[in-house]
Amino acid sequence: MKHLWKIFGLAALVFFYGCDSIESGNGRASFYLTDGPLEGENVAEVVISISKVEVFGPEGWTTVKEFESPEAINLLELQGGETFFLDERELVSGLYDQIRLGLASSISSAEGEFPHYIKFNDDSVEEITVPSGTQSGYKVVGDFTIPDGGVTSIIIDFDVRKSVVKAGASGRYILKPTLRLLEDANVGSIEGAVTGNLDRNLVIYAYESGAYNEGEMEPNADEVVFANAITNSNIDVEGNFNLSFLPSGNYDLIVASFDADGNFLEVVTQENEVALDPGQKLKLSITL
Repeated sequence: MKHLWKIFGLAALVFFYGCDSIESGNGRASFYLTDGPLEGENVAEVVISISKVEVFGPEGWTTVKEFESPEAINLLELQGGETFFLDERELVSGLYDQIRLGLASSISSAEGEFPHYIKFNDDSVEEITVPSGTQSGYKVVGDFTIPDGGVTSIIIDFDVRKSVVKAGASGRYILKPTLRLLEDANVGSIEGAVTGNLDRNLVIYAYESGAYNEGEMEPNADEVVFANAITNSNIDVEGNFNLSFLPSGNYDLIVASFDADGNFLEVVTQENEVALDPGQKLKLSITL
């Protein structure tokens, strides 16, 4: 679990680095990767290997981190507010609007020569192919500001359930990243507990208020259900959930049940107009 940090760890790092001197016209930024869970229980690991992190800002593309060897990251470890620390560095202050992740084209790993792969609970492994991503990288579009003389933390939300899809009739897995870019200071979380019948696989989804409709229960072109949810969380056997890294606003929360393979069964309940303020850790109880 190396390089993993809870959300409160981000603020501690910002405070620590803020004590250092920063060159005039510059600011300091830390970059983290996080993810939401899969609906099914039959997947043990989803691994991607990152070779480089770049940002686009006042001076064009700037390299934040180039790994000596690709960093293999199990995205399924980055749930419930967990993050993977990519790097921290001083950059020119100002507005940035893109991050680019360089993805490895090859790597030797315990699972063979796959730089990106899915490992199932039966120990079988399937390669995840990356169309063009190893040449051009994957761009994450979204604005963030590095303050002059200040510090900030940037979170990249990978959202593996939307990003790893089967390629039509071939059955091969491809990487089609659906990424969110967030500033830590602008987000909060909705945490809580569900009571009622918990003897099933339950997932909770967060939608901007009014954005959910019954069509979300139907798979999209990539066979993803609830495709327009901002984020989601598995509900554990004790009923706990954590919807992390949510921008402030009002949300509708949808609780749905799935079988062990991740096939949608039904919507169980819905909570509407849940208000979240910036930086708030909202506690919520839901009865099924």
